[in-house]
Amino acid sequence: MSNSNKKILVTGGAGFIGSHLVERLVSEGYDVNILIKETTDTWRIEHILDKVNLHYVSLLDKNSLESFVNKLKPYGVFHLAASNIASGVTAGDEDVLNTNILGFKNLVDSLKDIDYNFFVNTGSFMEYGPKQYPVKESDLCEPTELYSISKLSATLYGQAVAKTSNKPIITFRLFTPYGPKIQKGRLVYEVVKRALDGRDIEITNKDVSRDFIYVGDLVDLYMSAIDSAKNNKGGIFNAGSGKAVQLGELVKIVMNLTGSKSNINWGERPLLDYDSKLWQADMENTFKNFNWKPKYSLEAGLKEVINYLKK
Repeated sequence: MSNSNKKILVTGGAGFIGSHLVERLVSEGYDVNILIKETTDTWRIEHILDKVNLHYVSLLDKNSLESFVNKLKPYGVFHLAASNIASGVTAGDEDVLNTNILGFKNLVDSLKDIDYNFFVNTGSFMEYGPKQYPVKESDLCEPTELYSISKLSATLYGQAVAKTSNKPIITFRLFTPYGPKIQKGRLVYEVVKRALDGRDIEITNKDVSRDFIYVGDLVDLYMSAIDSAKNNKGGIFNAGSGKAVQLGELVKIVMNLTGSKSNINWGERPLLDYDSKLWQADMENTFKNFNWKPKYSLEAGLKEVINYLKK
């Protein structure tokens, strides 16, 4: 079957990661179908709107969703829609629960009679809860706030359906993605934008570490799941670089690449209660099960962000 005959359903396709994934799917000739809200800003995919199909169906409207999915009969699903977290602020509790748990459940349930090839759920490193070591997928999950609890709930439901109904559902637990089109308020966006503008960079402690993963590398991983999900039903996989980078190093690289004279105000932003000084993925399981490894160094990825934000 040629890619043009493969209908791919994407939720969150106008978001940061979703838009990059949609671009790739379009470039490889897939029949791309995006589930979207009427209120969604499509600026990230404006240049390819004539090459995708937009469907205004709510994940919370169970009947309409089931009717739509049964008509579309997707070859596979990439689920990236979520009530998100940024800068320590979550959406309202009801929205988090509805979108991240009920919306996900409705989507999975609507596909029960369809023989799809893959379903990739987008999880979060925050499902683990604060840890002080590189986390493995087998580690105990101890989330400490509603967003991460909701993401873990979706991951476990997807895993349960995969195992009881023999469905090719997998979850990628994303660590700290960055790249062009990144949301305002995200760490990398704020550091790079302030450096370019010559404004003070307000940040938490320099020894806090994150596992950064470039969005293009994430797209490569998602694409590899098209053919690999069936061999990993119910699997949960970390999606990071496997390297912990201290924020002091991140800022140093950005300052060197931009030549910025911005003042750096360490400690201006407190570490949030549910956050950890170290987030790092153990990537052994992912590397073993997928034909994938990150290609971008942090410096190379930051150059892409800098060039994008200079435009």
